[in-house]
Amino acid sequence: MISEAFPDAPDSLISMIVTLPSLAIALTGIFIGALSDKIGKIKVLVASVAIFTVAGCSGYFLTSLPAILVGRIILGVGIAGITCTTSSLIPCYYEGIARARVLGYQAAAMGLGVLILEMSGGLLAGISWRATFLIYLIGIVILAGVLLTMREPVIPKIQRDTGASDETFPTAPLLLGYVTLFMGSVLFFLMPIKFPYFIATMDAARILGENTALISGLFLGIMGCAASIIGIFYGRLTWRFHRYAILASTFALFGIGYCSLGLATSLPLVAFAVICIGLGNGILMPTILTWIAAITPKQFLGRASGGFSVALNTGQFASTLAIVPVIAITATYSNMFLAFGCIALLLALPYALATVRVRNEATLPQTIKVEN
Repeated sequence: MISEAFPDAPDSLISMIVTLPSLAIALTGIFIGALSDKIGKIKVLVASVAIFTVAGCSGYFLTSLPAILVGRIILGVGIAGITCTTSSLIPCYYEGIARARVLGYQAAAMGLGVLILEMSGGLLAGISWRATFLIYLIGIVILAGVLLTMREPVIPKIQRDTGASDETFPTAPLLLGYVTLFMGSVLFFLMPIKFPYFIATMDAARILGENTALISGLFLGIMGCAASIIGIFYGRLTWRFHRYAILASTFALFGIGYCSLGLATSLPLVAFAVICIGLGNGILMPTILTWIAAITPKQFLGRASGGFSVALNTGQFASTLAIVPVIAITATYSNMFLAFGCIALLLALPYALATVRVRNEATLPQTIKVEN
């Protein structure tokens, strides 16, 4: 409908309405995170939610495509601020098992938010394509909640003048977490990008009717539900298993899911595949956030969370780029998913080996003690 409203604009420019916010997040995430460390996370969160609301709704009022695209860039800045501050506030407010539990709830809320967005956006699109932008009015409710309930956490300041603090930004350890998130993001975003096309090629889906978009939306909804459910129970997982074991399971679930899609000839197998992928994504996000919280001093959490949003969104862009050569080689969507499934299973191996090494190191002191 947007293409019909702007018939002279190429489809690639129209598609930027979807992709530009992610680009803005990737470019500004670290800087906004560092700003929140300096001036306060609640101040940045309030400003970000306000930007999110105004810029998000701007598409309803703007009449030119370039103006809408500028609004989408500004929207991305607001989303970057929300992501950075919420991800860094949780470790400031909570400790230990409570922190892991709430980070799991955050992942569940992300999955639930996608479901609400898809349903509400679809209903508003029935009115007009401009009306879909009004979904961002929910920011008014969120802003009121932030102002009424949230307070700036007390965080120790770095004593730059005296040099009394030995705490530094853990760049090297965080890079491993960011790379892990980047790879997981590349794998996960294959679903919203290419899954609808895959469903359109399935004979089993076409038997149910011509509206394969509705069928693909249903399966993506199932995937979101799986991510939300596992997020609710994430707090129980993180204290039973090392993060490397959880990440090995994440990539294994991605691998099983995509290989199942590649081999699927029936809709039940597709359902099994999307559940596996949803479970993998549902434990990936809180695991990385818990990892960041565990190794980052609180005064650097905003900057570290900014890196989280950058890795997440650059992975989304890289996913689009990675598809091009793989689909050129594999020729079909089934083979493409099968190829990425094999890649995911390979990525699970180093984390599985790291899990074995950590367990061996944990049992070594006990062995020495027994021998003595």
